[in-house]
Amino acid sequence: MSKIRNSLFLIALFGLTLFSVMLLLVLTTGHAPQIDARVHTAMAQWRMDALVPLVKMLTDMNSFAGAALFSVPVVVFFAWKRWYRDIAYFLTATLGATALFIAVKLSVGRIRPEASVLEAGGYSFPSGHTTMATAMAFALYFVLRDKTASKRLQCLLCCLALGWAGLIGWSRLYLGVHWFTDVVGGFGLGLFWVTMLRLLWLQKQEGTTAD
Repeated sequence: MSKIRNSLFLIALFGLTLFSVMLLLVLTTGHAPQIDARVHTAMAQWRMDALVPLVKMLTDMNSFAGAALFSVPVVVFFAWKRWYRDIAYFLTATLGATALFIAVKLSVGRIRPEASVLEAGGYSFPSGHTTMATAMAFALYFVLRDKTASKRLQCLLCCLALGWAGLIGWSRLYLGVHWFTDVVGGFGLGLFWVTMLRLLWLQKQEGTTAD
C-alpha cells in the first residue's frame, strides 16, 4: 500500500507542478504566452468546417450537462456492484474539480481567445472541460484499477483516461475557445485534485480498517 501512496503522491505533485507552471506563465506574460498564440494560429489554419460539428459534439460530452449525464450510469453501476465508497469518491472528484476550476477562473480572470467557432462565456484559465474530463476519467481509472490485478488492463485503463482527457483538451483548442496554457493547466489541476483526493481516501479507509 505504501508503494501505491508514493505513486499517487508523485502523480499529484506532477499535476500541481504542471498547473503552477501554466499559471505562472499566464500571470507573468501579460496573459498571452507566445506558445498560446502559435498553437491558436495553427489550430485555426488546420480547422476544417466539415469536422467542426463533430468536435462540438465531442466537447459537449464533457460540458456540465454531459458530465451529469455520464455520471448517472457510473453511479448506477457502482451502486449495483455495491461500491458505495467509490460512488462518494467519484462524485467528490467531479464536484470538487468543478468548484476548483470555477474558483481559479474567477481569481485569474483571463479573457478567452477572440477567434473561435463556438460561443463560450466566462473566463478562460483553466479549461473547465479539460479539468473535469481529467478528474472524471482518472477517478474511474483509480476505482477500476483497484478492482483488477491484471497489469495489462490497468495499463489500458490508464491509457483510456489519458486519451479522454487529451481528446477533450484538443477539442477546446480546435474550436478556438481556449489557449494552450488553459488546457495544460486544466489537465494539471484535474490530475492534482483527483490524485490527492484518492490518496486521502485510501488513508481514511486504512484508518477506518485499523479501528
